[in-house]
Parts: sequence; structure tokens; C-alpha cells
Amino acid sequence: MRVTAMFVCLAVASVCSAQTALTEQDVIAKQQPLIVKLFGAGVGSLDSYGTGLLVSKDGHVLTVWNHLVSTGYLTAVTLDGRRFSVETLGTSAEYDVALLKLKTQPGESFPFVDLTQAVDPNPGASILAFSNMFKVAAGNEPVTVVHGVIAAKIPLEATQGRWKFPVRSAVWLVDAITNNSGSAGGLLTDLEGRPVGLIGREIRHAASRQWVNYAVPLTTLKPVVETLLAGKKVDTKPKDGDSTAMLSDQDLTVRYGLTLLPNVVERTPAYVDAVEPGSQAESSGFRRGDLIVLLADTVVTGVSDVQRRMAEFRQGEKMVFTVNRDQELVTVELKGVTPRATSPAGAK
Repeated sequence: MRVTAMFVCLAVASVCSAQTALTEQDVIAKQQPLIVKLFGAGVGSLDSYGTGLLVSKDGHVLTVWNHLVSTGYLTAVTLDGRRFSVETLGTSAEYDVALLKLKTQPGESFPFVDLTQAVDPNPGASILAFSNMFKVAAGNEPVTVVHGVIAAKIPLEATQGRWKFPVRSAVWLVDAITNNSGSAGGLLTDLEGRPVGLIGREIRHAASRQWVNYAVPLTTLKPVVETLLAGKKVDTKPKDGDSTAMLSDQDLTVRYGLTLLPNVVERTPAYVDAVEPGSQAESSGFRRGDLIVLLADTVVTGVSDVQRRMAEFRQGEKMVFTVNRDQELVTVELKGVTPRATSPAGAK
């Protein structure tokens, strides 16, 4: 009787297990409501669409801090086709992420990626990548899913033009084409649907110049998200390059006829305060009140960032700025110049 009862129990347990096991289709369907499609302003060769992850029931969205966030005009579309305007709550240059908030009605609630359930799979593990690559989804359509394998977890040296990938901790390298146009901010999961990583930008490996398919581990980003949700700053450590040469306020005025707002607080927005008549800045099209949001297709983080990066350009080399002017994006070009021979020695 005991043996018979044992077999009966095992049979029942086997049936229950078979009934509760999720198929791959179930896992994919479960992740779709956690993804939002982001639409904003494209600039030059930069796309006007991207992806984000809902990370709270209140409508907080985690994505990559790229031009979509910095140029504004963002709209988020959920799986059911609803459209929400978006505000930026916080950013981290050190981790290349931004935390957004859907502008919702009181009482609205959303399914979300539970970062406390994030896992770090071993290399060789199979993964699923969810993103709005190539703008396949614009309304209530599901986002694209790509199958792949975790190839490695290593520090990444990569670039996007002059922009250098800032994340110092190890990232997931993926054996699949996951980082395409619109993919940045997408979700990487294991085959059970557990969150693994935030899909990154389209960038090239610094040495080989090959395109890199990667994601930042969500176990790494969890404390970053918690800090931003608490309204605190994340980037407290000095970055590589903070001590490099940068143009002073006087340099900008003397060389280009351009004056930005005084850099009195951390990351003062890069507003143009004055444009000298007859200067290169005036002839190039800068106007007082312009907000510089991109330089060479890379996000500008503030006045100091502009001064530092402009110092890298050589004489005659073209600098392409994108400015927000009266809620429109305008492209302005300058050429790098050396200091005038008449500049006072030791001027700062």
C-alpha cells in the first residue's frame, strides 16, 4: 500500500509539474508588457525611437541615457497601445542609464521588471533579448525577440564616435545580433524569464573596431535604480579624463564669440548666454538661449562637458552641435581654432 501510494504521489506531482511549467512562448508573452517603446527626436543619423523597461508599478522606466533622453519630446507606448508623455527623473553618465517616469493618471498601475529577481547566468547560458529594434512596434504590437547565448562577462572598451563607453564594471557579451537601431534600453532575460541585463547602444570595440552586442547586468544596475528612485545622485566618483585640458570661459569667448551660462553648480545646463556680433558663433547660427544637447552625436552633460570636449578638436576640424531652440532641434557647426596670437600670456 505504501509503495502504491508513493507511485500515486509521484504521478500526481509529475502531472502538476507538467501543468505549471512555462513554455518559451509563455515566457516571451510574460515579458512583453514590461517593455515600452520610446519615441522622440532623431538627429542626423541618430534614430528617433528606442526601448525602455518598466521598473516599478508606478510607471518608472529604465533606459540608456542617449540622445532621445537629452533632446526631449519623449513619448512612451505600452503594449496595449497607450501613449504617455515622459519626464526624466535622473541620469547616470557613469552607468549610461536614465530613469524616466510616465505621466500617468492617479491610481494607474503597471507590470514591471522586478530587479530583486535579477540573475547572473554563466557564459554559455541561453538568453532572450526584447527590444523595439528597427521600429517594428509602434503601437500595440509586441516588441522583437532575439534568441542568443551569453558569450562572456568582461569589462568593455568601446566607443561611439568620440564618446567612450563609461561603464567600468563587467558587462555581458552576447552571441546574437541584439544591439541594433532602437534596441538600446531593451531587456535581456534567461529562458525562465528572469531579468539579466539592459541592452546597450550600437558601439564598436575600441581595438578591433567591430560592432559589439552587449548588455549591462541588471544586478549591477539595481542599486543605481534604487538610488535614482530615492532622488539621489549616482555619479560621485571622479571620471577618467576629468583632469584633462578644457576651454575656459574666456577661451570660448575669444576663439568663438560664445559665452555659456556660468558653471556655478554641478552639471550646469549648457545654455548659450551670449553670442558676440561678428564672431564665428554668430555666423554659424548660435543664438542666445540655445541649449546645447549634443556634440558630435553624443549627449552633452553640462557646461564643463562642452568646454572639455571642445578642447579636443583641432584647428579646422568641424564640430557639429545640436541645440534645443524654442522646442525645436537645430544643427550648428563650428570649426576648431587655436588661440589668437594676441591673446595675453597666461590668460585663463
